[in-house]
Amino acid sequence: MPEDLTRELARAGFFRIFLPAVYGGLDLTPLEATEVYEELARADASVAWCVWNGNVNWTTAQLSKEVARATFANSDVILANSTRPSGQAVVVDDGYRVSGRWSLVSGCQLSTWVILMCIVHKNGRPSLTPSGAPESRFMLCPTADCEIIDTWTVGGLRGTGSHDVVARDLFVPVRYASFFTDPIVLPGPRYQFPFTSRVTSGVGAIALGIARSAIEALVDLAGEKRHERTSQSLREDRGAQSRLSQAEALVRSARLFLFDTVSRLWDDVMAGRNATIEGRSQVRLANCHAVASAVQAVDLVYLTGGATSLYASCPLERAFRDIHAVTQHIAVHPRTRETAGRVLFGLEPDTPALMV
Repeated sequence: MPEDLTRELARAGFFRIFLPAVYGGLDLTPLEATEVYEELARADASVAWCVWNGNVNWTTAQLSKEVARATFANSDVILANSTRPSGQAVVVDDGYRVSGRWSLVSGCQLSTWVILMCIVHKNGRPSLTPSGAPESRFMLCPTADCEIIDTWTVGGLRGTGSHDVVARDLFVPVRYASFFTDPIVLPGPRYQFPFTSRVTSGVGAIALGIARSAIEALVDLAGEKRHERTSQSLREDRGAQSRLSQAEALVRSARLFLFDTVSRLWDDVMAGRNATIEGRSQVRLANCHAVASAVQAVDLVYLTGGATSLYASCPLERAFRDIHAVTQHIAVHPRTRETAGRVLFGLEPDTPALMV
C-alpha cells in the first residue's frame, strides 16, 4: 500500500475500528466493522485486508490502560500482527527476550507496532498451561526494532505487503505482553464479545466485497463486449444471464447468513448473556460459507468474461487472484466446517472453546 494512502486511512480512524473509545478509538460494533471491510474490498481487496489485519485492538482489552494509552496516543499508529506461534519469549527479569521469524505479517512495512505470537519458555523449555498445552503470549514490539524480510512475491492480495518479520533477542516488558485468556481490563459487555467472532467475520466480509466488485465489473463489461462470431452482446447471452444471476444469489444469501449470525451473537452479549459455543460456531460457519460462496461467484463471472478476464487491465483478473488468496487463510480452513458440524450434532468442539 502507498504510504500516503495508509497514513490517510490511519488519520481517518480506519485502524481504530475496534479500539476502545477510552483510548481514542471508534469502538465500532462487529457488524459495523464487517460493513466497512466489505465496502473497502469493493474498491481494493489489499486495502481492506490491511485495515482488517491492523484492527487487532481487541488485545488492548487485556493490556493495562497505561500501556494502551501510550501505544495509541498518536493518531497515525498502525499495528500489524501474526497469530502464528513461531517465536520464543524467554522469561527474564521484568519481561521477555523475544526471538523468532513470523510470516504473512500483512502491512508490516508501514506499521508502528507488530504483535507477535510466541511460546513462553522458562528454564530452557516451554512453559505449560494447567491443561498441559504450551503457554502462548502476544508480544507488542516496535516495528523499528524488528527486521522485515521481503518475501511477498505472490499472485493475489499483492498490495498487502505480507512479508516476514524477524526479532532477535528483543526485550519486551511484561506489561507489553497479553493473551486472550488474560483478565479483561475494560468493563462492559462489548468487550466480552468473542475475539474469534469479532476477527474472523472480517475475512468473509472482504470476500463478499471482492465478489460484489467482480459482479459490478462484469455488468460494466457486458455493455461493450460482443461475441466475435455473432456480434451478440454479452448481456443478451443466456448463459451469461444465468451465471450472473447465480453469482448474485450466492453473494446476497451468504451475506445475509454472515450478518445474521454476527448480529445475533452481538445481541446476546450486549444483553448480558454468554456467547454460546453454538453461536460462535455459527459465525465461523457463516464466515466459511461467505468465502466459499464469494469464490463461486467470482469464478462464474470470470468465466463469463471470457478471454477479457485474462488481462491485468480487467478488474476480473485481479478479483480472481485476490479471492483465491483469501481462501488460504486459516480462518476458512476446511476443519472449521468439521468443528461446526460437531457442534450441530451436539458434540463438544474438537478445538478449545476459546478458539471457536
